[in-house]
Amino acid sequence: MAPPEAVALGRNEAVSDRPFTAVDLLDADVGILRGMLRDLRRVLEESDSGDRDFEPMQRLVWRVDGLTHRLLICDEPKLRDHRELCVVGFFAERRSDIDLSPLEEANTAIVGEFVKYPGILSYSSVELPDGRWGNLVLHDDPIDKDYWRKSELHVSAVDALSPANYKNVRIHNARLTDYLMGQPKFKISKTKYFDYSSGDGWRAERTLIP
Repeated sequence: MAPPEAVALGRNEAVSDRPFTAVDLLDADVGILRGMLRDLRRVLEESDSGDRDFEPMQRLVWRVDGLTHRLLICDEPKLRDHRELCVVGFFAERRSDIDLSPLEEANTAIVGEFVKYPGILSYSSVELPDGRWGNLVLHDDPIDKDYWRKSELHVSAVDALSPANYKNVRIHNARLTDYLMGQPKFKISKTKYFDYSSGDGWRAERTLIP
């Protein structure tokens, strides 16, 4: 059975019984994306100063206040070159009553595939309180995300693992400028919402920039 058609949400519209669609979460999510960018800048600065060495596609993992931070720099030269980048921001609330190891294994495999998609420049992930996670993918052309989304591993994760492991998901598509500066500018064009806890396959889209 085909999933139901996505509900179109207005710029300031939310759905009262689906709190993850609240409009003020957009600003909160951008704040978390900025935090992941700060982590990225810090690693690049440490590389410049000689305080850190890393290889392309090397997975960096550390913990802050007991919460996991992850970073994968796929193409450092391109990352430093571009003045404007494309962004995919992913926010999800995980289920707490199931074994999440299959999801972790799938995430590891999906990230390992990034080497096949040279337009993907970096991947960041941060564990948030209350079973939530945020991911940030930086890429250099809008078409990159379409190639990546159509990979067999990614399609399988979306179709099978996401409904089984997440309560809800928000995915932002955005443009990013000044990302190596102190005040990076995110311009969100569209946000997609998925509710996996309701059992009705509900999804929605909010377009901010036509």
